Amino acid sequence: MTRFFARKTADRLDAVTGFFALKDGFPWWLPIITALMAALIGVIVSQASVAAWDADVHLWARGGPPASEYAQLLLDADVQEAATSGMMATEDGPALIDSVSVDLTDTLIRVTVRSSGQFDAEALAVSLAHAAVSEAVHRYGADAGLEMLGLVRPGARKVSPATEWTAAWASALGLFGGIGLAWLVATRARSPGSTLGRIGRIGLRPIAVISPDAEHAAGQGVGQPSGSTIAATQDRGAADDDAVMLANAINPLSGIVALVPLDEESGVTATLIQTARTLAARGRSVIWLDARRPAFELSYGAPPPWLTGVPWAPVERWELILRRAAAAVRPNAYVLLLTDPITDPSATIVARSSSAVILLARADASDQHLVDAQLLLSHTRLIGVALTQAQELDLREFELAQTMD
Repeated sequence: MTRFFARKTADRLDAVTGFFALKDGFPWWLPIITALMAALIGVIVSQASVAAWDADVHLWARGGPPASEYAQLLLDADVQEAATSGMMATEDGPALIDSVSVDLTDTLIRVTVRSSGQFDAEALAVSLAHAAVSEAVHRYGADAGLEMLGLVRPGARKVSPATEWTAAWASALGLFGGIGLAWLVATRARSPGSTLGRIGRIGLRPIAVISPDAEHAAGQGVGQPSGSTIAATQDRGAADDDAVMLANAINPLSGIVALVPLDEESGVTATLIQTARTLAARGRSVIWLDARRPAFELSYGAPPPWLTGVPWAPVERWELILRRAAAAVRPNAYVLLLTDPITDPSATIVARSSSAVILLARADASDQHLVDAQLLLSHTRLIGVALTQAQELDLREFELAQTMD
């Protein structure tokens, strides 16, 4: 009942959050939001900045002193003051020069005047050129050879605020920043704290999750009297659910299904027997074969005297196991074969000769042990991993994954 309500709650949460996250957990909406916010901030900041206009005038140093001396006249504060004093004030106040820049190419001088008004910038540029020519005549007399050629282009050009460019750059920066932030969020969401995610990244598929409580409850039904308390009944329900998970994974299979523990602590004999019972209750033919040591261990001494001179070799343990399993195989039937841990040579050979293989591994098994097991089972039909000794969080994540699928 608890799992039923948990599944319903997960469905509701998935419906609410479906718009804000993809199935793989990447928050695709975050870069869009950061790009829009950055563009809006860029527009606001740009509009708040002071307007600026540039106008350009060409002058020619045809004779007299070097062109560089004429260029210095344009930067002289007294000459600039003379240029502005000759300007008529408008309703916005007197025209003022914000900045002056000079570009010298041989005898060609280009002066750029910046002002807060469009028409002021153009008028101030022309006025400054005339003031410089007058100052050159005053200083150098007949030797002065500075002439104004005129405006480089008619009208001033706006240099601030560049609202469109500012918004575009801000939007691009916001987009890249949002992608980085979304990647961090997605990485944190897929942190190693998720056991199922960690197992999946290794390349293994979790097909069942078995909790310690379920294994204990299943153990009560194997050769032990079951408890009569409510807690024992609830534990039995959890054990049945976990056995159903594993039975559902085995159900499409047939033939010899090898159940290979990762180590001694990964075995869940009681739950596996309960799984066999669940399959049998569905009308399927199930043979349970526990091939762990000391089963199938034979001690061979010297060959008997009557075999003297005849080639003789003991039968390998794995061959005895496979003979017994093959003899029990029936059409559309299961032989659930529990082997020794995967480090046992016979377990690997039996797994490679089976129709399907399920790895039994603790939920806290190290990545290296799981990778080593995957390599040992690389030539088998590995269906997936049944996680044992799992925590409640692992159970919820597994159930949620099944619901989403």
